[in-house]
Amino acid sequence: MVQTFTKERTKICEDLMLPEIRALLDISLNQKIERSREVIKEALERYPKIGLGFSGGTDSLVLMHLVLPLKPDIPCIFVDTQHEFPETYEFVNKIIIGWDIKDYQKVRAHRVRTEEFKQKFGYKTPEFTVAYDGYHKIAPLMKAINDRGFDAFMVGLRGVEHEERAREVFFSPRQNPSHMRVHPLLFWRQPDILEYVKKFNLECNPLYAKGYTSLGCTVFSEKNTDPNAHERAGRGIVREEVMAKLRALGYT
Repeated sequence: MVQTFTKERTKICEDLMLPEIRALLDISLNQKIERSREVIKEALERYPKIGLGFSGGTDSLVLMHLVLPLKPDIPCIFVDTQHEFPETYEFVNKIIIGWDIKDYQKVRAHRVRTEEFKQKFGYKTPEFTVAYDGYHKIAPLMKAINDRGFDAFMVGLRGVEHEERAREVFFSPRQNPSHMRVHPLLFWRQPDILEYVKKFNLECNPLYAKGYTSLGCTVFSEKNTDPNAHERAGRGIVREEVMAKLRALGYT
């Protein structure tokens, strides 16, 4: 249950973390980089067929930047809900070309069912949210994992983002299809991400400069200009409340 959308939510998430993960929150950025690399290296050693999720957001950008020196040919998957921001499409293409990504795949649902779900469930209701994300976002990703035969999939999940994510571990088994979800950035806070971007002079999605602090599709992303708000305040309370259901379906 989401208790607040203020910055106090970060502390709530931190308190929910496993002790061994929470203990990593306050180490230096260089130590976090090294620990994340250790998780990545372990994943690459344990799982010969591993993929990487790239959403066009800064968390997944940082993760990709960490992974590529260790595995330049890692398959990168971008899920196109067909409702992404124009800036996101442009940014993803720029990174894929500029970073010379060897194996890039954009996946999407066969058709757009947004209006159908809106008429059936009402717009942005809990039922609409689960149906919309389940069909346009989660199903295409899980199909790609199955079709590519991945035994593991790395994502830029951070525990302080959401109460459901706070309880995660570095290696998290998933089903349908069976694979291991890997979370190398699990113990990073938002300031760590921003410091990393500055340290390595990484270009980010221009939507952040326009007032967005958490990026998804146009349906579920709004500007968040309140300095006292949690980083995911722009994603909407309904979507945050059904996160457990979404993650049970395979959401990050």
